[in-house]
Amino acid sequence: MNTPTDAAEELEPVPGLIETERAAAEALFGERLALAERYVGHLCTTGISHGLLGPREIPRMWGRHVLNCAVLGPELPSGSVVADVGSGAGLPGIALALVRTDVDFILIEPMERRVDWLSQLVNDLDLENVQLIRARAEEVSDEVMADVVTARAVSALKKLIPLTVPLLADDGELIFLKGRSVQEEIDAAAKAIKRYRLKTPQVQLLGEDLLEEPTTIVRASRRC
Repeated sequence: MNTPTDAAEELEPVPGLIETERAAAEALFGERLALAERYVGHLCTTGISHGLLGPREIPRMWGRHVLNCAVLGPELPSGSVVADVGSGAGLPGIALALVRTDVDFILIEPMERRVDWLSQLVNDLDLENVQLIRARAEEVSDEVMADVVTARAVSALKKLIPLTVPLLADDGELIFLKGRSVQEEIDAAAKAIKRYRLKTPQVQLLGEDLLEEPTTIVRASRRC
């Protein structure tokens, strides 16, 4: 099996940061920007060859994917535990772990080849605040209790809520990265929101002063 560095010369060159993206990347990653660039290098090489992302994503890897996730970093409580369900290529978990070294991340991913890739990546980037679990979310509800549970491009809210609420501490919060149709998802998830005793989900835009396309998130916590 290829490691995240084996195929670096076999695929397209890694895209550099354009001026607006560099300003955002510097603001979010700070002194760890070089590690973030290394992560993007992995995404654009073995991330493509392992089928984690499509080759058409290479030119927009920074803006559409990594920075889109990284802007969630400042929203996370210091010292918290964050579970990333269906982590895939480490989006958002790896991007957030690079931004917030004071937060512990649990990446939950059921597919073996993805977990193998993530494991090699975590070792290469020396991310001491990342733990990997190969499982489906519903299989680890007795093992994981997180302050924040997040997910990106996993499922619609009506299916995502039942998978993620059991991983949440009593006073924790769900924070999902979503698209522009998030309100439609909220409306369709009304029964799940009621069943799992969640407060009315709140939609928020992040990175409006940093990104060309702000990140849409939806947040929800349990009712008391």
